[in-house]
Amino acid sequence: MSLVTRHAPSLFSSERREYRLTYALSFPLFFAVALMSRFLPASMRPLPFERGRFFAVMADARQTAHSVLPYAFMR
Repeated sequence: MSLVTRHAPSLFSSERREYRLTYALSFPLFFAVALMSRFLPASMRPLPFERGRFFAVMADARQTAHSVLPYAFMR
C-alpha cells in the first residue's frame, strides 16, 4: 500500500509540458548568452567556462537552462 496518493496525475503531466515549453522558449536566450561569453574578454564574461571546453556552447546552455528553470516552478 502506498502512503502517497496522487489525485491528479494530469497535473504532473501539465507541469511537465509547461516546463518543456518554458525550456524551449528560453533555450535560445541561454544559448546566446553562452555564445556571447565565448567572445568577450574573461573579465566581462557572464558565464565562466572551463579550460578546454571552448566549443561546448550547447552543453553550457543546456546546463544553465536546467539549473535556472526549476526556480520558476517553485511554490
